[in-house]
Amino acid sequence: MSSEYMFLTVVIRGPSNPKRLIDVYLKPLMEELHHMGVLTRVSARDETFAMCVALIWTVNDLPAYGMAFGWSSAGVMGCLVCLEDVRAFYLQNGKKACYFDYHRQFLPSDHPYRRNKKAFTKN
Repeated sequence: MSSEYMFLTVVIRGPSNPKRLIDVYLKPLMEELHHMGVLTRVSARDETFAMCVALIWTVNDLPAYGMAFGWSSAGVMGCLVCLEDVRAFYLQNGKKACYFDYHRQFLPSDHPYRRNKKAFTKN
């Protein structure tokens, strides 16, 4: 039975992971995918066709996402959904990221704290 799609699975184990060099696994794959429309021969049918491939998705935890794609997964820019629109700041003494001002937007629109900027903004 032939498959129309092929899945390439790579599991990188915990303690022996390559730390910041995780893209050593992805780089050869990306170089191979870069040659779009390469003529490929099917030996069973003795035919050739232009093969087009794509990397559709990857499944990572946050540290692996940061290592593979070069995005910070910690600190002020740690939200992968908000990207540059995040309204976080660093605490003055602790030097840690704080999202305190950010959570009011998730309250219901008629909640009394939703518009209370004075009580919920930094400083």
